[in-house]
Amino acid sequence: MKKLRMVVLIIILIVIIIAFFGYFFVLSPSFVAKANISKTPLISSAEIDNSHINWILNEVGAYKLHSNMYFSGEPAVIESVITDQNKVFTTTINNNVPSTISGPAVNPDLRFTMTAINFARLYATSDILSNAQKMRKSGEINIEILKEVSALATKGYKSIYDSLPS
Repeated sequence: MKKLRMVVLIIILIVIIIAFFGYFFVLSPSFVAKANISKTPLISSAEIDNSHINWILNEVGAYKLHSNMYFSGEPAVIESVITDQNKVFTTTINNNVPSTISGPAVNPDLRFTMTAINFARLYATSDILSNAQKMRKSGEINIEILKEVSALATKGYKSIYDSLPS
């Protein structure tokens, strides 16, 4: 009887450890250092480029994202569209560092859509998360979810969602 209790206790302990690891390292990464990305001056909304997109996504928490390491190995990919300039950017997160290139994404997880003026306003603000939330609610920023919620969760998107002000 004591052996059975010990086995059950060990199994429960293993389940707790796996759940802890799964939550804090996969679903909502808490122990990730923010990538050091310099803020490039944005003189005019007509000058939006890769470095501006890269910086703003890092500020909202893209550095917490990672590849879907348990199933497909597919990296976290975000597409950003500046509608009035017909500019499209693809940001891929590798080793917790966002990297942005010009051009559409092949298979993005999310798509952010906004005008150049709204991007410039967000870029200039000191409280990006709060202002992004307000702009999303007012329709100035559109966020299109392109993957299943389970796929997003295994890439760490929950950590960004949790950091948004309510």
